Amino acid sequence: MPKPDIDAPTQRILKIVEVIAANGPITLMGLCAALPFSRAAIWRAVDTLREMGWVRMRAGDKAFELRKDFVAQLLGGHRSDASVEAIIPILEQLASFGPVHVDLGGFVETGVCRVLESTRKAQYKSPPQPLSLVDDDLAIAAQLAVPPPSLVVHLRAFMVGARDDERRIITSGEHGRTVARLREAGYFWTEDHSAIALSLAEFPGFALRAELWRLNRADIIAFGAQMDAFLGQRGNAGLQVGPT
Repeated sequence: MPKPDIDAPTQRILKIVEVIAANGPITLMGLCAALPFSRAAIWRAVDTLREMGWVRMRAGDKAFELRKDFVAQLLGGHRSDASVEAIIPILEQLASFGPVHVDLGGFVETGVCRVLESTRKAQYKSPPQPLSLVDDDLAIAAQLAVPPPSLVVHLRAFMVGARDDERRIITSGEHGRTVARLREAGYFWTEDHSAIALSLAEFPGFALRAELWRLNRADIIAFGAQMDAFLGQRGNAGLQVGPT
């Protein structure tokens, strides 16, 4: 990614907001000492921020600070999940393995697992729906690193609104046996090896699914080799076939 041009007006304003947030209240002299911009440029940027209602200047020492309403607006707005941000580099690595779609899923509340990030544009056309904890491979993979006592809590909450067949799979112990069988490897393939779902031991409750969108023998072989190397780097060994 090219380095941003910090001399551009927009970059200048954003950098000044960062410095005021980190060091405010801070005077114009302090801003000049902290930033590689001219005094005139800093003053123009701060004046713009004051007009926007983002920054105020104190009466006595003329120091600048962020306005409370602006900070409240930022804190009240949508924010990305810290775990999702940390997992994105892994998602991007999987997405580089050829013609694949990658989904990131995880528990957003007790018993509710959703797709949180995806390379599929269509995924964002409607609000994300909860995934079945017993039928969806991404949701199953998300459960593999969850401690058993916590998983029981998730499953009980899920069963409140689950279908009859989903409840039977859980209450019969079938789902528990599936999760126990897959826990050690932490991942599983579909039968044709066109898709893989893997849990992330360092992020319990989250999982990734990589799926080939172009199916031919050459792509499946290449994808399998890349994933085998990737799993080896992560400490996994061998290939697991799907849970069903």
